[in-house]
Amino acid sequence: MTTVTPVGADGRWVPADWQQWGHLVRDGVGCRWCGRAGSIGPHDGQMHRPAACLACGTVQCNDSSRCAACLYGWLPGWSRGGLVSADSRQCGYTGCAGDAVAGAPRVGRVCAAHLDRPRVNGRPLAEVIADHHRQALAHTGQQWRRMVWRPAARRSAP
Repeated sequence: MTTVTPVGADGRWVPADWQQWGHLVRDGVGCRWCGRAGSIGPHDGQMHRPAACLACGTVQCNDSSRCAACLYGWLPGWSRGGLVSADSRQCGYTGCAGDAVAGAPRVGRVCAAHLDRPRVNGRPLAEVIADHHRQALAHTGQQWRRMVWRPAARRSAP
């Protein structure tokens, strides 16, 4: 999978319905990028930090532990439940010490090198991630998953 946009680029992918959350931005509790509340405050410049999904590379607001585009990939800086240790960040396949990048059926977590091993409804996880990613950015998937690119110049409240 290729990175959609490098972290630190002048913009990020946000939910397509970001404008409907403008009242939260005006009230000072919503992110200036995505409009969603939570994990922000005046000390953050009223915005979430940008983060690239570890599985698909989509740059988005780092407001959740899972990627909004591919639904399986993880965003950096979040705990994955349970005890936080090096083991909880490793690939779930026996003998692999790679850093996990996504949640996976049966093994729990998987590294980038093993994304094609786990199956979701008979399809390789890498294929499912690519399909979800494409649908979210091309607006062909379910409406609640659609994402749009917002350049930095349009960060102000709607």
